[in-house]
Amino acid sequence: MSADQQLHSLPEEVVESKKAARGTTHDPDDTSDRVGPRVALLTPYDGGNFGDALIQDAVIANVRARLPGVQFSGISLSCRNFIQRHSAAAFPLCSDNRCFYGMSRAGGLADSREWDTALHKPHGESPNKDQLKRVVKRVPVVGWFVKTIYRLCARLWGELRHSVNAYRFLRGQNLVMVSGGGQLDEEWGGTRAHPFALFKWAILARIVGVPFVFTSVGAGKVTSTTSRFFLSIALRLARSRSYRDKNSREIASTLLRRAATDSVVPDLAFSLPSAELPASTGNHPISPSGKFVAISPIIYRKPGCWPNSDHGLYDRYLGQMALVVSQLLEGGYFVSLIWSSSDDEAAIPEILDRLDSESKVRVTHQISIATIKSWKDIVAALVDVDFLIASRLHSEILGFLTQKPTIAISFDSKVDWLMEDVGQNDYLLRIDDFTADDVMEALHNLELHRSIVTEQIGSYRTRIASAFAPQYDVLADYAMASYRSRK
Repeated sequence: MSADQQLHSLPEEVVESKKAARGTTHDPDDTSDRVGPRVALLTPYDGGNFGDALIQDAVIANVRARLPGVQFSGISLSCRNFIQRHSAAAFPLCSDNRCFYGMSRAGGLADSREWDTALHKPHGESPNKDQLKRVVKRVPVVGWFVKTIYRLCARLWGELRHSVNAYRFLRGQNLVMVSGGGQLDEEWGGTRAHPFALFKWAILARIVGVPFVFTSVGAGKVTSTTSRFFLSIALRLARSRSYRDKNSREIASTLLRRAATDSVVPDLAFSLPSAELPASTGNHPISPSGKFVAISPIIYRKPGCWPNSDHGLYDRYLGQMALVVSQLLEGGYFVSLIWSSSDDEAAIPEILDRLDSESKVRVTHQISIATIKSWKDIVAALVDVDFLIASRLHSEILGFLTQKPTIAISFDSKVDWLMEDVGQNDYLLRIDDFTADDVMEALHNLELHRSIVTEQIGSYRTRIASAFAPQYDVLADYAMASYRSRK
């Protein structure tokens, strides 16, 4: 059976990714069938975080407005998700899976090794391998040594194969964008997760001669020497760099001194064209108080779902949020429960279970649970509310995009930085020590100063709007220059 015949027997998303990797979708040196440059968006998301999806859609809309014939690809943690959500080709970001970082098996291909096993799946194990296993089991020390060597060799071989395929993929690209998000970070998966991925892709892009750029990225935890080395090399090799806030730029400047003079361009989610936002549904519910509040919880530090988990902190958070809901219901508010990351949906029933008996009676009349499958569903749910109580960064950003006065229960400094930039420090609480009474007091103040707060949000969006166009213009120039040089 030929390679093309084998490909036809695989799912469509496997075919597209396999072709992209080996160069059969297009010949990198043949541009006769191209209608425009090819841009690859590098992002460590697998589809669960709708804020990351919003960033990619914003980038695609803005670049396409400047380059109508542009073709996009995603370099992400779920090929299938990127193809389905963004109508673009995709390539796996990494070669192996680590705790809290790896190719999504639920969302599509696990990694580049899965492509090969799909094409050449073994039919049973050989007698020699069975005999070797029996010998290994009799001598534990030898077994441990053999397993260790095998895993090391398998990892190295997988990394080499992924790098070769990535090189071939990049030969057909004209620009690689590290597109927004908190990408200068080692918390999720450690040093050999995203810091190494950025290091590897930056080097491969330099070898191929494709411009590699950082666009409005955020910086978080970067403490290990190895992570700092990987990220400093990636930043050094970039054609251009920008950060979503001045604090992220300061962190980047500790990795690369000249980064201190790089641009600060706000989170790319704010660059989404207004025409892309869903319109109001006009379904504002009637509540006894006349007020409608959306709550977007988070599973911060939930055991098994977050690095450095803390059961006590998470349980306290759920308890206080349940008290917030109870006090809102008692006050006659209508409450909409939403989420900006699919993982956070699990917090909804946990909060509802902690409601007192009186509040549980009111649930069916005063609480709605939104159906969230994309960031557009979040916007649709927010358009008709009066206020938002949220923790994740992009929950707040979506609130600001829809002009909603927002109370942030912050779990991370990036949330603090955004609230400071928008001038909303009076409505910023800390997740480790906030109380339900704090939230209700902040909500009362928001009600008193709603028009002022709404004006501040609008002023911020107007102020930052002019920052995006120059960056997108430069990125379009990079892509076109690379495209023309290869024609």
